[in-house]
Amino acid sequence: MSSEWTTTFKSILDLHHKDVIYAKSKSAQRLVVKKVRKAILAAYEEQEEDVPLPTSLTKGIKQYYIQDKEEADEREAASRPREASFYKKTLSEWDVAQKLFKQEIDQYDKSEQQRKGLERSIKYRTGHARQWFDNMTFSQEEQVKLAMKKWNKEGAPEESQASYRKNNLKKTLEDFSMQIQRTMGCRVVMLVSHKKKASQTLSVSLHESEPQNAKKRFSISSSGIKEWTSTGFESFAEWSKTEFYPSGDEDHAGSDNEDDENGPVIPEVILDDDGYAKLPTRDGIGLKGQHELIRNIFHASYKVCTGGSRPVPWGTITANSSNYLEPDSVPTGFVVKDPSHMKTEEVNCLWNHWERQSAAGQKLVRFIKAKDSDVRANIHNEERKRKSKEKRVRRLESDEEDQDQPDSLNDSNSTERRVQPAEAETTPDDVSINDRYTFLESLCKHDNYLELIDAIRDLAILANQKPSSEQHADLPTWADWSWGGSYLPEDVHTSYDVLKASLNKLRTFVISGAPSAMPVVLGIGLLYRESKRVIEFEEDEAASNTPSYLPGSVFDLQFLVALDHTVQEVLSKIVEHIERLTKEALDEDDDIQDEGEVGNKETEIEVDQQEQDWEQEQEQEPEPEQDQDQDQDQEEVDEVVQKGTKRRKSQASTSKSKKPRMEPEVRRSSRARQPSKRAQM
Repeated sequence: MSSEWTTTFKSILDLHHKDVIYAKSKSAQRLVVKKVRKAILAAYEEQEEDVPLPTSLTKGIKQYYIQDKEEADEREAASRPREASFYKKTLSEWDVAQKLFKQEIDQYDKSEQQRKGLERSIKYRTGHARQWFDNMTFSQEEQVKLAMKKWNKEGAPEESQASYRKNNLKKTLEDFSMQIQRTMGCRVVMLVSHKKKASQTLSVSLHESEPQNAKKRFSISSSGIKEWTSTGFESFAEWSKTEFYPSGDEDHAGSDNEDDENGPVIPEVILDDDGYAKLPTRDGIGLKGQHELIRNIFHASYKVCTGGSRPVPWGTITANSSNYLEPDSVPTGFVVKDPSHMKTEEVNCLWNHWERQSAAGQKLVRFIKAKDSDVRANIHNEERKRKSKEKRVRRLESDEEDQDQPDSLNDSNSTERRVQPAEAETTPDDVSINDRYTFLESLCKHDNYLELIDAIRDLAILANQKPSSEQHADLPTWADWSWGGSYLPEDVHTSYDVLKASLNKLRTFVISGAPSAMPVVLGIGLLYRESKRVIEFEEDEAASNTPSYLPGSVFDLQFLVALDHTVQEVLSKIVEHIERLTKEALDEDDDIQDEGEVGNKETEIEVDQQEQDWEQEQEQEPEPEQDQDQDQDQEEVDEVVQKGTKRRKSQASTSKSKKPRMEPEVRRSSRARQPSKRAQM
């Protein structure tokens, strides 16, 4: 059989198994295969039994190891535990072997109990598992060691880590800080970071011990510490980004020793009178040091633009740098991104451009626009400082000192600064009538929902209706512009029946116009916003005002589907109103046009009849002067025409049609007038 030679020479194959698995390159692996081949041929000549070897022994050896490795990888992937709690402690070979070879251990336990005549019992399994573990083959031992190393390094799968972190991170940090405080008398300040679900994003939080004697926590104890905390957040966030999202740039490898004591010191960036950075020297500075210099140059310019110490929003600028930077700030076609992701050639290109700018006496980088949230944050900080100063002047011993903390830190024991701006907590009762459409659009960005808002706006314009604050008893209490809660009521989150009933009220509400449709769309928008909050909720990132019932909310994917269907139904109702009003306007225009045509016909008939009467009178009357007859004839016709014209004008004036009207044309009879008998004589 083809597998006989592998059984015969298994000791040789297993002896070099480790060298093949850990080979750093294909050439090193080939050398090991040659060594194995040579050992097998030597043993083949010495053995008495003739065991057939494969036609290509080298290929057979490679196939053996490849097949063995593939089987080992499949076994490791299938056996890897998903529960995050399994990885709390460092795993041992015994822990891994029980998972990796569970089926083999079960079979060995069953056979041993049958051999010893024992009843099937769990109490013997541990002893039999130990026996199997102590007698593992060399290949099995290698698989256990490789899996143990991988599991200890990577930990639980990412989805399990996210779920476990959501439920346990905050409590674990609090328990740890209290434990070392009680057992060792220590105080702790920790910066914690982890990856987010969205690509290339992360979360950074600060956790610190609750003070026992000090009035304030360390992070807000003084203005200098606040600045230090803010800088620490930014620095740790940048470091975490390279840790969780490595760029894979090989140039980074040669600059790992830049922080050594004997390495070059990164020069300080000097600022001019306007606050912009002057170009420093980069001689002898490695790639990472140059990254830091570029970062400082950009930060100095961004500080001038915002008036504060907000970090440069690299992700926002990368998407559209021309909206934020002056054209001569970077080379043409240069992609602005986080300096830690710039390669050597990109750094050189940017630096050469700045050297030319510096030689010409120009600023290196100029921001023409800043992120809106950064500008608002700075304005808020300035206003807060001014109010705080006035308060200290009025009352030096104020008990409200904690209001002087920075925006990036809240009152909870676990404080977080998110990479992305937090969601606004605007409530409907804070929105003015003129800003209601803008508020509705801010609740959700789904295309169908935005189309619904556009339809309401069109309906209001067509019906000449303005927003109102009328309350509707048939709608949920929170689907009203007087609602002042930042979150929906608790029963909406805890009872699926209440949630479905609220959605059904919005779906079946009778819409008579734009004013009655506005609260329906408001309720739908608030449900969308609440759904987003529930889906994106993470306990370690929750703000201090987050309701306790939000983590266990009944909002789910099924409800979102029902919410989308409700949007379609409400949109259909509004479209029907728009079509009805449009049709009524068109019908009214047609009626006015028909009235104009009837007026034309009546005028024409009246003129013809008047002419006939006039001719008969001329035949019966004695002989008047011809000129007088003609003048009278003309005057009477003109009078009739004027009467018809006045009547038509009166009819047109009562019309409310929006379309311009054409004056009906007054036509005289096409019948040729016959001269009187006197004229024929």
